[in-house]
Amino acid sequence: MNKIVLSMALAGILTAGVVPALASSDKAMSTSDAEALCTKLDTQFQFLAPFKKGLPYWKKADAEYKTGKADCSANKSVEGAKALQTSIEDLYVKPDSL
Repeated sequence: MNKIVLSMALAGILTAGVVPALASSDKAMSTSDAEALCTKLDTQFQFLAPFKKGLPYWKKADAEYKTGKADCSANKSVEGAKALQTSIEDLYVKPDSL
């Protein structure tokens, strides 16, 4: 019985820690922050590219990168930064942040 109660308490603690983390990652990004993030993520992707080209997930990541780069250049920096983050996640790497 004690093991069940302990397991449920541990699950509750872990869940409580996850909810705020998810909520904070969904907040809006300012345009100036997104522009800075576009530059930072572009640099990160360029660094990773030579090591990741040719791997099974490369084409998807590269396509997402090109979309993000185009959005950043077209003054849609928030959308571009999100696409660049996704492209780096597609490479199984944690994207840089500000």
